[in-house]
Amino acid sequence: MDDGERTSEIERLVKELAEATARRGALLEEAQEFAARIHEIRAAFGNPFFYTKPENADESVSNYTGSSSHEVVLPTALALRRVDQCTAARELDSALMVITRRA
Repeated sequence: MDDGERTSEIERLVKELAEATARRGALLEEAQEFAARIHEIRAAFGNPFFYTKPENADESVSNYTGSSSHEVVLPTALALRRVDQCTAARELDSALMVITRRA
């Protein structure tokens, strides 16, 4: 790899790392917003779980609606998982460290 290719690769990896980091941050923020609204989401879409001996009526089987409330949050959770697995900021960071160490 000559200096021009090396420089281009470093720039590409830096850009990818910045994009992955920004995307992950946005998804984490979205997930935190969902967590803050969990009661509102469950009120609108139902309760995804129930207890056989609930402490309160909201947790009983009569309020169980299956996974409909998960469908609200699932796209964000899966996107965050993909960012962590596929984009793998760690891998980009490692590749960048390797390529910048070569002289």
